Amino acid sequence: MKSSEDVLNSCNEIFRTVFSDTTLSINVATSASDIADWDSLAQIRLLMAMEQTFEIQFALDEVEDLQNVGEIVELILVKVNQ
Repeated sequence: MKSSEDVLNSCNEIFRTVFSDTTLSINVATSASDIADWDSLAQIRLLMAMEQTFEIQFALDEVEDLQNVGEIVELILVKVNQ
């Protein structure tokens, strides 16, 4: 069973890879407005990388209203701990 800290740490690595920035550091409050390159294409790349990393699948209705990294982490936790 993964913890929110485990998921956040993994997500941080995914963000660093997607945005090609090894110094990037995210937290649960990080949102698209905090990262200049976080647009709709980056969102898709992030979600696809998370699906691969955590071996899960997101449904469109689950991800269309996500507001920040904390909500993404919560959704991942629900899916991996089912």
